[in-house]
Amino acid sequence: VKGTTNGTITDLDGKFTLENVPANAILQVSYIGYLPQEIEINNQTLFNIVLEEDNQALDEVVVVGYGTVRKADLAGSVSVLDSKSFKDQPIKQVSDALQGRVSGVQVQNSGVPGGTVKIRVRGSGSINRSNDPLYVIDGIVRESGLTGLNPEDIQSMQILKDASSTAIYGSRGANGVVLITTKTGKANTRQVMFDAQIGIGTVAKRYDTLNPYEFATLYNTYRANTFSSDQLSAFQNGTAGTDWQDEIYKTGITQDYKLTFSGGSDKIQYLVSGNYVGQEGVVIENSNKRYQARANITSQVLDWLHVTADVNASHNVRKSGDFNAGKGNIINVAMNYSPVLGILNENGTYTRDPYSALTQNNPVGILREQVGETLNDIVNARIDLKFDILPGLTFTTSNGIDYNDQKGYSFSTKKVTNSNNGMGNSDAYRMTLQTTNNLTYQNKWDDHALTATAVYEATQSEYRYMTLNGSGLLTESVGWWNVNMASSRTSDNSYSKWALMSGVGRVMYNYKDRYMLTGTIRADGSSKFFDDKWGWFPSIAAAWSLSNEGFMENQNIFQDLKIRASYGLIGSQAIDPYATLGLMSKAMYAFGSASQYTGYWVGTTVATPNLSWETTHQFDLGVDLSVLNHRLNISFDYFDKRTKDGLLQRSIPNYDGGGSYWVNAAEVSNRGIDFSINATIFDTPDFSWSSTFNGTYLKNEVKDLGGLDFVSGISPAAGMIPTDGVTRVEVGQPIGAFYGYKWTGLDAEGKDSFEDINNDNIIDSSDRSFIGKSTPDFTLGWNNTLRWKNWDLNLFFTGSFGADRLNLVRFTGTAMTGDFAFITLREYLNNNYDVKGTSARYPSVSVTGNDYQSASVSTKFLESANYFRLDNLSLSYNLPKKVAKFADLRFTFSCQNLFTITSYKGMDPAGISFIGNGSVDVNDGIDLGAYPLTRSYTFGVRLNF
Repeated sequence: VKGTTNGTITDLDGKFTLENVPANAILQVSYIGYLPQEIEINNQTLFNIVLEEDNQALDEVVVVGYGTVRKADLAGSVSVLDSKSFKDQPIKQVSDALQGRVSGVQVQNSGVPGGTVKIRVRGSGSINRSNDPLYVIDGIVRESGLTGLNPEDIQSMQILKDASSTAIYGSRGANGVVLITTKTGKANTRQVMFDAQIGIGTVAKRYDTLNPYEFATLYNTYRANTFSSDQLSAFQNGTAGTDWQDEIYKTGITQDYKLTFSGGSDKIQYLVSGNYVGQEGVVIENSNKRYQARANITSQVLDWLHVTADVNASHNVRKSGDFNAGKGNIINVAMNYSPVLGILNENGTYTRDPYSALTQNNPVGILREQVGETLNDIVNARIDLKFDILPGLTFTTSNGIDYNDQKGYSFSTKKVTNSNNGMGNSDAYRMTLQTTNNLTYQNKWDDHALTATAVYEATQSEYRYMTLNGSGLLTESVGWWNVNMASSRTSDNSYSKWALMSGVGRVMYNYKDRYMLTGTIRADGSSKFFDDKWGWFPSIAAAWSLSNEGFMENQNIFQDLKIRASYGLIGSQAIDPYATLGLMSKAMYAFGSASQYTGYWVGTTVATPNLSWETTHQFDLGVDLSVLNHRLNISFDYFDKRTKDGLLQRSIPNYDGGGSYWVNAAEVSNRGIDFSINATIFDTPDFSWSSTFNGTYLKNEVKDLGGLDFVSGISPAAGMIPTDGVTRVEVGQPIGAFYGYKWTGLDAEGKDSFEDINNDNIIDSSDRSFIGKSTPDFTLGWNNTLRWKNWDLNLFFTGSFGADRLNLVRFTGTAMTGDFAFITLREYLNNNYDVKGTSARYPSVSVTGNDYQSASVSTKFLESANYFRLDNLSLSYNLPKKVAKFADLRFTFSCQNLFTITSYKGMDPAGISFIGNGSVDVNDGIDLGAYPLTRSYTFGVRLNF
């Protein structure tokens, strides 16, 4: 009954009984998949109600690149994510909204405020080059990615996954495409929205380290009488020593404010928005601030002319202590810094560690005295002109700019190293211009529907970089603005420019809403290649809607049932603009001293004029179905994605002149399934529960390396682990497979022992094998929204299974090598050879040097990265405008990372820790001290006027 809590549900036959209903009441009737009705009682007691089917879901429009299509007519594999999916979650950057919400998409975040984010769509196909997807915002390709976007401005996101949908982007679509449609003003409305969120964040997990007394006592067993009885007493009663985790961690405060004005008339609509985000990290001296503004105006200037203008600008300020300091990063440094030391010496200088040679530098000093600041200015602007030429025939010209200027500043004082100081300035500038001209024809006649699209597109990108560094500063008073006072200065600069010219054709045909066919072809001409500048990228997709067939009319199981299949070629041109040319660099001298020689030029890159595109062949077979009167909707896809002619960089021996060159030689396969399940479990006037579950199973495998035996990953820290790499790319293995020793326990001498693979009774590098992988087999996301009257509860879970991580923090904290002189993790105390003999996990304190180093890359420190996490819990309450009088109010309290179920001993099984590997996936899964997982609590209020 409308306006009351009096309600009921029907039985299986649709019958219901409702008591105590006033004669003049209004009855509200609703059901999933049907349009709701309101019926006046008028003293009636018996009703025969027939609901009309709601075809809105079928008529939903999906953006597919250079156009749109009804969801019912879609033949390719496209996932849609609208803003309602994350409206109650404190999303600070757009990439966070993709995590766990889209099948086939994996998102990893470094956790550092404003830091690195890695997104992969259906795996990684390139060994040496980027595997990042293409980002397209309102039709304009964005080289700057998702940085600087306000999540509140997002209307929807479409993730193009199969070749049918991505081939229209040709040489840039091999890694998937993320299409973002932003909000615009609505006709005949006027609205003001203000959203404010304030949150606090704390470290969700810490390492269990030795206290000062435990450290000193254990050290005395290694080197007797190092610490006196008085010192031991001071350590025991807490008057001396330092917990370094307490010193580098803090509570981080986050503020997020959004303001939007929108509205318009029939002829013109507008939207103006602004956003400020201030994030303090949970590690001291780490913060990020983003200032963002956007304006959009759309106008029906003439009956045949529609104009859209849009500009988005952001200014980002990231401040950080030197997080990537020492061997690993600052987390690893802090974990291995001796707890018996204080922060400062009596003379005010920072202490240096005489007991551990990990870095000797003080972690607090590193963060406070080795500081950096990055300023990032991004402007994206576009203007669209749409001409209605004839009925069904339109021409749209869209012209856009992507401007990105990133300035970096760094400064290091003498207070940490007690030796030298230094400064650095850098400026990286990129300007990308794009013009897109789209001619589209649409027509429907009888049982036929046709959409034909022809596109001409041109892109030009210019990049400039300058850097200036100085050391030996005579004064430190002006920080990084001090290069003239440096006794030693170095500088460098670079410039590049590339262009892409493209032609696109696509035809989408529909017969009787039963048979759908889509054919696409794109030709790209790239200035990056020398001889083979043009690439052709065709695709075809077909779909059969069985539920619209006559033979399905009398069944009541499937409301929708569609089978999809697609195949196509897509490419990648992710090489440097001049990679196919021969490049040279200047060397000052070959031998002797620099003063004796004027220098010479040496080749660094050999010309490869025949270098061509990476080409990805992808087959997709999918099923979409809806049952239980649209209460349960399932989408399932099998995909086989194979990248051929993969770009590999090969080295030339020094005796042949040295340098490197690129070849098309690699082949990588990504096969698997992805699926999504959307269910409406309950839906009554007072209570509803909807649930979405998505999952992806993926197998990544290298098929060919062009005759190479393997490609080795890099060693992340010299002296810490073997120098010939941690990971290896080899035929039959996934990208980023770990290559090391199989640990078998401790031998009779208390030393680590390993499996003798070749049975020669000698343990050496020939006994290494593949021991794990960094790519998960299965990832999932599970989103639940429960509503009771004016209350909403959201529970969002994510999970990953089948991946491994090499926990090098655990290695260094229990190590006795020359580079890591002593133990800092408590787990060593009761699980070493001196206490438990050969059944222990760790050797005796007396085992040092190379006897322990081999264990670093072995199954001893390779751990399962499986996890299941409550990513978000949000509770919201809606206060209607009729109660609040002046606005609709929505209050929200949310918790992020409330719990994680995992056996992994590190900080976060899902984070990015090996910063510096860029977009290349070969070195993933190496944990040198991941940024701490942050558990945050956020309170927000949203007002709509």
